[in-house]
Amino acid sequence: MTDIHDLHAEGQALVRQVIAFVDDEVVPAARRSDAAGEYPEALVARMKQIGLFRSSEMSLPVYAMIHEEIGRGWISLAPILNAHGSMVWAITSHGTAEQREKLLPELLTGDRTAALALSEPAGGTDLGAVRSTAIDVGGKLKIDAHKTFITHSRHADLLLMLVRTDSNSESGHRGLSLVILESGEWEVVRDLGKLGSRAVETCELRVTDQHVPVDRIVGGVPGRGFAQVMDCLEVGRIAVAAAAIGVGRAALHAAAQRSTVREAFGKPIADFQNVTTALGKAAIRLKAARALLMQAVAEKQRGGRHDAVTSAAKVFAAETAVDTALAAMEIHGGSGYLTENDPERFLRDATLYLAGEGANSVLTDLVGRRLVTGGLPPEWI
Repeated sequence: MTDIHDLHAEGQALVRQVIAFVDDEVVPAARRSDAAGEYPEALVARMKQIGLFRSSEMSLPVYAMIHEEIGRGWISLAPILNAHGSMVWAITSHGTAEQREKLLPELLTGDRTAALALSEPAGGTDLGAVRSTAIDVGGKLKIDAHKTFITHSRHADLLLMLVRTDSNSESGHRGLSLVILESGEWEVVRDLGKLGSRAVETCELRVTDQHVPVDRIVGGVPGRGFAQVMDCLEVGRIAVAAAAIGVGRAALHAAAQRSTVREAFGKPIADFQNVTTALGKAAIRLKAARALLMQAVAEKQRGGRHDAVTSAAKVFAAETAVDTALAAMEIHGGSGYLTENDPERFLRDATLYLAGEGANSVLTDLVGRRLVTGGLPPEWI
């Protein structure tokens, strides 16, 4: 599965609608608004209207292609959709019947949007180091939490938060649960300044002595949060890999076009072999990144854990996007460094995915450890 023509009719129609939306509305808005860091309220409303907030409920190939197109247009939109999609996936796959009945109708229309709160100041990618707690006190969960790097948390209506529900467990993967918070139950401590994706907020949050019903635990049973989060992150890494490929495509197309009009020594720089070699290398790597992504999509679509291939897809796509954006800036010359032109934004935005949904170094090590321990058979390569 690598082509829009392989999708079912509904999926094809939606992806084509997203392509038009990106070309006609997203790309112009990114050029106008990114430098100012303006929240893309009108575009988020259009994403709801188009039906993108239900895309994680559709097939994963459709989900990936939508994220690739959104990434091609403006990376600031992608984390909004990805964080929301993580909650939809969690409730659809792991929620109780009551949670699905209560939450999914409004989540799928986008009438209520969601954010994902995993990372903490002392933990980062190491979710086993979560210190935030939700302790059962008299039939209610008493939540005390400190989270950071939480995207879209100022505008979200719901928050899916990883906490420790076992008071006897201070570290490690056991005793963790996903809980659902409603708007007003968390405090935004501060917005965090960022290199890229500037139009969507990323915040530090606190929850202090907040009491919520115990039925806010995803799935209704405490202690299952780590497995649930790992499942959601695999889907998140598919979204991240797709968006990274999208920004890489945008950078490559801009570079190819620029090479035909920028002149040096009396001729277009496209006549120089080092330029066409750089473009060709980027194109080949983007094609390879998409092939690996679609392998991850196919395996995850079948169900179960597939952390090695989803991690590999995310790592390779992120590194390819950064390298392609850097090449595009070089091909543009000095103008590529100016904020009035696209290449500097492509490079700033692409670097998000070196860390987003798990640091590349950690995920690369995960693949290596799977090989050493026998978790991956030799034929996996």
